[in-house]
Amino acid sequence: MSRSPPLTRIEPLARWLWRATTALLVLLPLLVLGWLVWGYAHPDWLGRSFAGLPAGTTLTGAKSLAVVLVGAIGLGPVLYALAQMRDLFARYRRAEILSPACARAIRRTGLALTLLAIWQTIALPLQIGLLTMDNPPGGRQLTLQLSSETLWLLLAGGLLVTIGWVMAEAARVAEDNAGFI
Repeated sequence: MSRSPPLTRIEPLARWLWRATTALLVLLPLLVLGWLVWGYAHPDWLGRSFAGLPAGTTLTGAKSLAVVLVGAIGLGPVLYALAQMRDLFARYRRAEILSPACARAIRRTGLALTLLAIWQTIALPLQIGLLTMDNPPGGRQLTLQLSSETLWLLLAGGLLVTIGWVMAEAARVAEDNAGFI
């Protein structure tokens, strides 16, 4: 069976993206582990990472570890999204383009990105609060920020959830139509 030209273009890209997501699934946890060790061993590094900390903020290894652990929680949705993308690219490599499983993978990726955007909005105030919690009154901070990066992540997540729903409906219609032939 000969494949259509669009499929012959999709397969090499899907193979490359499958490899990239596989590598990231392995490398990202190692990177976060290195970040944990580095943050604990070099607490002064966090002072440079969180610009605008009030004078008198003491940076200890325990605080650094807590701050890095809060940030590392965001790794969960990232790894889940990567696993869903990896599954999707594996299916595309096999020329499985319009299926309920592909739609689910797209929708789940979008949900993970949305969850990541929400976590990023919560994590930064928690981290700054942890860093300044033992400061004297007036030196403690709790800052809530909504960055353009977070908004784009929310929009991308919403887009993928919507595309996943549309793909699921398209797969259902295609399956119904295949039954008539």
